[in-house]
Amino acid sequence: SEMRQLLGRLPLFILSLTHVHAFTSVPSLPATRDQCSVARCSQGAAIGPLGAPIRNKLRRASLPHGGGTLLRMGGSEMEKKQSELLNSLLLQRSIQTQLYYYAEFRDDFKKQWLEDFLDHKGLLLFHSFGGLKVSVTEYLETMMNTAPYTYTISANWGSTMGGSKDNPFVQRAAVKTYNETIHPQKVVKGIMDIREQLKGEWVNDLSTIDFEDHIFWEELEDEVHHASLAEAAERVARIEEEKKASEKASLQQKGGENATASGGETRGTKTLTSRAPATSDPPPFSLESRERNPLGVSDNLVVQSIRGEQGSTPLRGKNYDVCKKAATYIAVRQVVSRLDGGVAEARAQGAWLRQTWDAEYKNLFETDSGRFVSEHFLSGLARKPTLAMPVAGSLYSVNPMDLTKKVVEARRRVLQGWRDYLESGEVESGHTEIMRDLLIKSFGSL
Repeated sequence: SEMRQLLGRLPLFILSLTHVHAFTSVPSLPATRDQCSVARCSQGAAIGPLGAPIRNKLRRASLPHGGGTLLRMGGSEMEKKQSELLNSLLLQRSIQTQLYYYAEFRDDFKKQWLEDFLDHKGLLLFHSFGGLKVSVTEYLETMMNTAPYTYTISANWGSTMGGSKDNPFVQRAAVKTYNETIHPQKVVKGIMDIREQLKGEWVNDLSTIDFEDHIFWEELEDEVHHASLAEAAERVARIEEEKKASEKASLQQKGGENATASGGETRGTKTLTSRAPATSDPPPFSLESRERNPLGVSDNLVVQSIRGEQGSTPLRGKNYDVCKKAATYIAVRQVVSRLDGGVAEARAQGAWLRQTWDAEYKNLFETDSGRFVSEHFLSGLARKPTLAMPVAGSLYSVNPMDLTKKVVEARRRVLQGWRDYLESGEVESGHTEIMRDLLIKSFGSL
């Protein structure tokens, strides 16, 4: 504990040792927010802590470290790649939380600096996984070794009213300048503190998904039960209609014969048609109802539990949604990979799941497509009809409901591995290791 306290005070110590000579100034900037942004973008060297130009905003998610191999490996290699993805996601969401704090407190200089750092422009509003462009170690160590960054800001103090531009009798507002310095060592220390806070929240929140899955299957079974009752009622009503139509035809035939025999007139009869009783409750988990009430069951389980809790981070509900999305993405790829290596029937199921995934859902998961993507996927997949899939000249039955269960079970195993990793203390150990290496380098430079 004493070592951790010492390391907690390390950034300021390192700052005084290694970066006193690096106090850098940039050309004067206007004080207003919009003008300042334009001025910085027009001065190439003033963009980003390392002078990197701003490129495009983040739009497409990608697995870090060539993450495509993550989905084809097994055993310890698979666990290692999953821990890297989780570590990267944890850092990404920590940076986004720090950006949110800067935006809330209108600290635009630090917000823009952090987004520009290693070219992460647009990260604050990016709602998906794979937004970090470098490894966790590279990001934290690079920020630790980055020199303080100073802005020289010009501002008009006071105001003048009336008078022409060249009027010598009008007293103009004084122009004053001041420096705004960003210490990357303080920023990275704050990000690591947020990572440890998010780690605790995720351990609690990820266990909620098991209960959410239980609710999902209960609602789906109720929907199937209601659908079967409605189908049975419709079948009974159809039989009743056919029976009454037959009776009506029989009565009309007898009435026609009597009228012909007596020379009289026939009087028409009115037949009441019975209809299948309409179900009063709509399907509880339909995409339509989710669009009308976008929060949905899963989000309520987390959001309602943390509402009014001052200790929670501001993006907790969104973090929960991104974690579900990433875990579901991995689970689908794992299921497809296992089915491809199975018997002919399993290969038929894998081929259909891959086709459906590529055509309807893959792009939603690999891009910033908003919230509740995993719910839309599981709900839509489970409601698809059973079909036959040809493989090697034979037809095999594919039940999307069974495939949905395989995906949910695979996701449960992924999340359990994530919880085990977060509870192992690896996150804190990684932070301590980075701080220790930096301390060694600092003493070595003396």
